[in-house]
Amino acid sequence: DWMEVPSMSDIANRVSDAEAEVLKVLWASHTPMTERQITDALRDESDWSPTTMKTLLKRLYDKGAVRREKRDVFYYTPALSQADFAKGRTVDLLNKVFGGNAKSLVSTMLSQDILSEGDIDELKKYWHERGKKE
Repeated sequence: DWMEVPSMSDIANRVSDAEAEVLKVLWASHTPMTERQITDALRDESDWSPTTMKTLLKRLYDKGAVRREKRDVFYYTPALSQADFAKGRTVDLLNKVFGGNAKSLVSTMLSQDILSEGDIDELKKYWHERGKKE
């Protein structure tokens, strides 16, 4: 029975906000983490019970966003990179809110003062460097 494999963008857009909090901990860790270690790392931001954490990790695993390895307990690592997550969410925002028009997104960010002068200067440098490469 053939099934289409979801792209990283598809996976990114199926991750809930709560699941994204778990991924942030895993991205920051750089080493496999247990359920308890993840719960402890999120203690200041959330009061999730062990049952809630177990559910979030199962969902992330089922979606293909994390890998797990059974040792004495499961150890989790991200299968979805932070860059792929950001790209998937950004493309989704661009399509849903701005009809795929990147100029509209940027002009909104500029007109609403979402970008600081420092951000704009960094983007100018980025644009200039990118132009040199092509």
